[in-house]
Order: sequence, then C-alpha cells, then structure tokens
Amino acid sequence: MDVHLPFSQVKPHCNNTPEIGPVPQRALSDEIFNYDAKHYGKLTDNGNIRRNLLFFEQIPFKNWSPSKCLEYLESKSIDLRTSDKELLKNEFKSHVYSLMNHQAVSKSAQKKANKLYNEVGQLFESEEVMTIFKRMDTKVIEESKRQLLTVKKSLFDTEVQLTVEDYKIYTASSSKLHAIGTETPGEASKRKREIEDDQMVVGPNGKSLQDLFCAEFQCSENMKLICQYHNEFYVNDSLIDLRPNSNFTKKLPSSLLKPYLKELDDRIEDLIPSNVHNFLTEFFKQNLSDSDWNIKIDDLQCSDKDDYLMVSTVRILRKTLPTFIMAFSLGPRNPLLNLATLEKPHLNNFVHPCLQACLWYISSICYEFGEISTRNHKRECADGVGYLNTADKFQLVYVEGSKIDADDDKEIADASKISNNLQKIFLNIVKENVKCRRRLPKSLAIFGGQSFRLQIHLNFLDYCGGKLRLNEVDNANLPRDFTEMADFVFFYECMIKWALLARKVKEGFEESRAQKRPSRLSFINGLNVTNDL
Repeated sequence: MDVHLPFSQVKPHCNNTPEIGPVPQRALSDEIFNYDAKHYGKLTDNGNIRRNLLFFEQIPFKNWSPSKCLEYLESKSIDLRTSDKELLKNEFKSHVYSLMNHQAVSKSAQKKANKLYNEVGQLFESEEVMTIFKRMDTKVIEESKRQLLTVKKSLFDTEVQLTVEDYKIYTASSSKLHAIGTETPGEASKRKREIEDDQMVVGPNGKSLQDLFCAEFQCSENMKLICQYHNEFYVNDSLIDLRPNSNFTKKLPSSLLKPYLKELDDRIEDLIPSNVHNFLTEFFKQNLSDSDWNIKIDDLQCSDKDDYLMVSTVRILRKTLPTFIMAFSLGPRNPLLNLATLEKPHLNNFVHPCLQACLWYISSICYEFGEISTRNHKRECADGVGYLNTADKFQLVYVEGSKIDADDDKEIADASKISNNLQKIFLNIVKENVKCRRRLPKSLAIFGGQSFRLQIHLNFLDYCGGKLRLNEVDNANLPRDFTEMADFVFFYECMIKWALLARKVKEGFEESRAQKRPSRLSFINGLNVTNDL
C-alpha cells in the first residue's frame, strides 16, 4: 500500500535509483512548483499559489482533486472568485504535471497526477467545482457589502445626502439624529416619516421599484444572496421564478435553496392551525355513503363562534362539498372521471366555486369567473379574477384553467400567461397608489392560480431585494370519487393558505390608507419612477 508522506520525507520507489536523503522542503517545492509572479499576477501576490502548493504537500494523493483543492484554499480564508478559475486551473495543471514523473513521488501518486492532468479541463467545469466557485463569489460579495454598509453608516452619522432629479444636493444636519432620545411621540413619528420619505428619493441613474419599496419591503440575508445569484446569471429577467419546477429553482445552489424553502415553510405552513387540520382530517376519514355525506355536511357547525378560521372553514365546506358528493354519486357518469368533460363545466362546477368561497369567507375578496377581460389584461381574458371589496377595488387574483385531458402545451402557455399578467397587475397597483399619493402596503402581493387537468397550483407574486418573485403557495389534486375523500384535506388546506395570504394583503391596504400621506418630494420622485415602469 502506498502511503503519502510530506515531500520532504518521500524517497524514490525505483530500485535502480540510489536512495536519497530527506529533501529540503523549500528546495523541493521550488523545484517541483516553479511559479512566475508576472505570469500568475494576482494569485501569486496573494500567496494563493504557495497555498495551492501546500495542498499537494499536506493532502493525501488519494484526495487530490480540483474541488478538494478549492475547499482547502477556502478553509485558509482565501478570497477567490469565478474569474480566478482559469488561473487556478493552469496552476493546478502545472503542479500535477510536475508530480507525474518526479522521482520523489510514489508511483500511485504519479498515476493519480497523470489522471488529473488529462482530465483537469473537464474537472474544473464540473458542477461540484462551479458550486464552490459560486459559494466563494457569494462570500466575496457579502464581505464587500458589509464593508460598504460600514462606510455608509459612517457617512450617515455626519450627514444625509439626498440626490434629487435636478441633481441638486439637499443636506440634512446630523443634529436631528442626536435628539431622538428627547423628542416627543409626535416628533418621533414625524422624524420616522421624513426618513422614509428621504429613502424614496430617486437619483438620476437609479429609477426603479427599489426606490419605491426600500422603506417598505425587507428581505432576509439569504434572499438577498438569491437576488445576487439571479442578477449574475439571469441579467435580463426581471422576475425570480421560485416555483418548485422552475428552471431557476432547479439550478439554484442547495446552500441558497434550502434556507429559502425553510423561510417559505415558516411563512405558509403555519397558517393552518392544528385545530383546523385535525378537524379536516377527522371529517374526511369517515367512510360514508352519498346520502350520509349530505347529512354530515348539512349538520356541520362550529362550536366556537369566535374562531374566525374554523367558522370560515365550515362555511366553505357547506358551500362547495355537496357538488363533489353529487358527482361522486353518479358512478360511471361522474364528470370528474370523464375525460370528455369540457373546460367550462369542469372549472365552473369544481374549481371556481371553491376558490370563490375561500376568498370570500376568509379574505372578503370578490371572485368572479368566466371569460373576463380587465384593464390589467385587456387582450387576454382570465378564467377567474378577484377584487378587493374596499374603496381601492384593486384586482388581486388572476386564475387560468384547463379541461381534464388538456395537453402539456396548455400547461406551459397558461403558466406563462399567469406569470406575465401577475406582473402587470402588480405594477398597475404600484402606479395607481403613487398617482393618488398613497403609501404602498407593506405586504403587497398578487395571487395567481392554475387548474391543469385535475390539479390546482396556487401562487403569489411579491417584491423583494429589487426583484419581483413568484412563489407557489401549495398544490393539490381534485378528489375524483369516494375512495379519494382523504385528498380533500390537502385540497381545502391549499386554498385556505392562499386565501389567508390574500387576507394579509388586504389588511395591508387598510393599514396604508390609515397612514399619513408621503411628502411632496416623495410624491414627485414616485411619479418619476412610475413613468419608467
């Protein structure tokens, strides 16, 4: 068995070669790894080549690989980026080339070096190596951001500079900031409002939604990293598609995806309290005939009248479940089992009424269905739309559906249509609020739904980190007969979660209407931003 030793202790394995004593490590390193500072520039200046060299001295040859080398350099706190890949590849290649025939290296190590030399180009393009480089890129960007924030804070402690459209500078004395501890509640409210207004000022080269939302929308650190990743690899896309089956989600590094999915679970899955989940589970696990189910539904009541969500859930079941029971009772003539069922009868009987009941009883959103055209999508009629019933009357919901035997192209076309129209609706709401000199709600989101064959996908689109993002709330199958009654638990919970998120958005609109108007400076700057949307 070949044992890897530090180069200073390795002796030649060739029997015809006289045994040599320990080789001075520095001399051997310089002999094997001859490097030129002019050729390798930044890497040599930073000492990374020397550390790359130490990798081959300190790591057993069985573990030699580009990915292990990168992890070794990363463990030494070396700041590298994807742009350094070519230099590192050349240096790595030169190292293994020197090892291939050197007498102080075991034959097994020489064989390993020869294999690496022949495959180095392919190995440096592997997914594992690229993932490490992306992780390094992210760390470098975060460190730069932290340094920048430190500088910004230092500057902000002395003065606040606001760049206005005519390039004039307005300077606010920092003395206002030192009086925070002694100000009255009214003065504190006024100061907070002034700071929020100042943050919305638009510079000559910075007109974007970020200028409007910076004071209202907060993102986690992980979401900011996802936005940076999206900006780097999807420069021309204004939307981050974070739905489970999107191309972006599939390519997103797991180090970024896993924490985000945890955030999404914490935000959405906890919306269904245990008492509602247990009620639905117990109710739908019963094995009853069609007539018994009708009796059970008619007798449904909520004992706790103060439990808003439980009361709403009972109302939703009483409103929508009888239609399914009637269909199941038809046996072979059940329209949910008939592939020839047309799109409108299918959607109008089994999909739209459920969405309508959930949105109305939980979030008081008015949902209507049919071929509906609105100013948000004049040329593309929606199968279902939902509006606030407040003074705003904004459209918050857009739904598309298909028949049971729809082809795959219909699914792709509807998904694209939903995505495009959700963005239009979102931007139109922003424009309308700005033009009316009203503050944007802190939880602004638009809700999309897609019914494809016998499955529903419910989504929401919001804004975070300078990007619009599209997420899936949940998906569920439509139960087809009495053997699938247990599927109603996930079916109704899917829609309830969707409606609860919509309820929060509606409450956000109500809160924003209760706030004071933004300053005239913010109003003018907001108009400048919306003119470019």
